[in-house]
Amino acid sequence: MNRTLCWFSIIACSASLLFWSSARAVNSQETVKPAVGNATEPARLKVETGRVVIEVTLKGTIEAEQTTEVSIDAKSWSSPLTVKSAVAHGTEVKAGDLLLELDTTKIDQALSDLQLERELAEITLKLARDELPLLEQSLPLNLAATDRDKQISEEDFQRYNDIERQQQLKSADFLLKSRMQMLEYSREEFKQLQKMYRDKDLTEETEEIILKRQKNEIEQIEFGLESLRLQQEREKTLDRPRREQAMKTGLEKQRLAWKKAMGSLPLELNQKRLALQKQETERVRLEERFQQLQEDRATMNLRAAQAGIVYHGQAERGQWNTATVTGRLRRHGVIQPKEVVMTLIPTQMLFVRADVEEKDLHSLKVDLTGRAVPTGFPALKLNARLASLSQVPRTAGHFDARIALDIPAGEKRIVPGMTATTRFVTYRNEHAVLVQTPAIFHEEGSDQSYVFLVTNQGPVKTTIETGEVTGGKTEVLSGLKGGAEILATRP
Repeated sequence: MNRTLCWFSIIACSASLLFWSSARAVNSQETVKPAVGNATEPARLKVETGRVVIEVTLKGTIEAEQTTEVSIDAKSWSSPLTVKSAVAHGTEVKAGDLLLELDTTKIDQALSDLQLERELAEITLKLARDELPLLEQSLPLNLAATDRDKQISEEDFQRYNDIERQQQLKSADFLLKSRMQMLEYSREEFKQLQKMYRDKDLTEETEEIILKRQKNEIEQIEFGLESLRLQQEREKTLDRPRREQAMKTGLEKQRLAWKKAMGSLPLELNQKRLALQKQETERVRLEERFQQLQEDRATMNLRAAQAGIVYHGQAERGQWNTATVTGRLRRHGVIQPKEVVMTLIPTQMLFVRADVEEKDLHSLKVDLTGRAVPTGFPALKLNARLASLSQVPRTAGHFDARIALDIPAGEKRIVPGMTATTRFVTYRNEHAVLVQTPAIFHEEGSDQSYVFLVTNQGPVKTTIETGEVTGGKTEVLSGLKGGAEILATRP
């Protein structure tokens, strides 16, 4: 029962002290009277002095500052390429050494075909150039001829309607009349001959011959007259209407041909001009394509632009797609134009690319120095410098860092693609005042911190300024000195 009352007393006293201390200046010291009936004093802690070192460790991949990607930078050729030979991954080469040799059979055939196409295009272009002036000269002649043909057709049709049609009708009637008169004359002559032969004393044979001849003539005239009537009937009912319709149709066609010629002949001439311009342009493009294909042919044997180590594939932040490329760089393998199949990397000017977590951003500054240790050679300690730090995240919560390395001359063990760990000391205090972190308290609703300092008059609530936290201890920048004692818990 007494213990319960004691704890209630402590709680009440603490609440009273908190209320009282919040009403006073926070930077002042306040003597805290122990609660009545408190038989046990809180444990004491000695304020220490020691060393505070804050490090940021970054793990990354070693890369080269200057790399040369190797690809067939074809301008015109887009078909797959067949490999004849390629240097092995990891080969150290000199400037001018052969890196990649390709089978050129297909591109050579394409160049041959394109050469024939160029020659044909040149001939076609020459013909078009020669034809255009002739068309320009013949256009007015063709227009005049078409106009003249239309005019002749109109004149012929007009004359037929005005004169020839009626004249043809008269001629037909007159011809029929003439044949009928001839028939009449022959019949009359036959009658007269019959009378004459009856009155005269002629031989019977002569009479028979003459009369028979006259009779035959009458039959011929009758037959001819009948044929003429049929012919005229056909002329009136069939031939003349058809002929007149044909003349009308011919005239209409001639008018349409004239109208078409008036509109189309100038357009056709302009079309020829535009076609010639297009052929000129296509000829230029064909020539450009031929030149580009010749340049592409020259790139089928790739040589090293500088000395370095050959890596198969392309690197992305120190990671290589070698596995997907090496198999296709064997003989008869197939690669694509513009595909990066190799990367030439010099052995100097290496750096580490690392990810920085967002929580470490405040500690790091550009030009901060540290030490880098290659994973494969832990005994090798390299001077390092934070060369750059991205301002925006590369991925969520991670920022890009480039760490420059100071590699000793002649050190060839370090190559791109290796990994390294870099440590940066972001804070150092050799004589720091240190307090166990649980012994530091905070005002509710405030960022100020305080401890209970042990004095001869009792515990004194003392405001402090804190610094770094490491190993369960907090650095005190002001408000305490080494060797002092504080309470581990609230009094």
